[in-house]
Amino acid sequence: MQIDRADMKLLIEAGYSGVMRGISTDLAPIFLAMNEWMPAYAAGEIGLALQEMTSGNFAAADERLTTILASDREGRDEARAILAMCKALQNQHEEARRLQEELQGEGGAAEAFTDLLVNGAPETTQGNQGLAMETEAVPARDGHDAERA
Repeated sequence: MQIDRADMKLLIEAGYSGVMRGISTDLAPIFLAMNEWMPAYAAGEIGLALQEMTSGNFAAADERLTTILASDREGRDEARAILAMCKALQNQHEEARRLQEELQGEGGAAEAFTDLLVNGAPETTQGNQGLAMETEAVPARDGHDAERA
């Protein structure tokens, strides 16, 4: 089957969005299709790793992302950024910072994402503390979204 870049992008975005929104449907077929149709790109494997992370299987996600880093597939910077998130979620903050430092100077979304993840954003009201910061956030009650100030 032939797939063009625009169709691939649409499928990847749909798969990633589904994972991030917590859709309970198994999205692996989308990511496996990406692996088959576009083997030079790591997007499918990254999607599978995200799905593993959301199910709490950090070890499998870590292994999958590390394998991407050792390959010649396109998307290694993105895999490094997601691996930094995986490490941070496992309280391996030094390793997350090392991965973030590897992306410094690369530019693009992967560098910006890991910088925000590890260092936080000084312009936010929560300060420059990154993913490990403690918050005093109060969850929404009665199933309603919290109102914005």
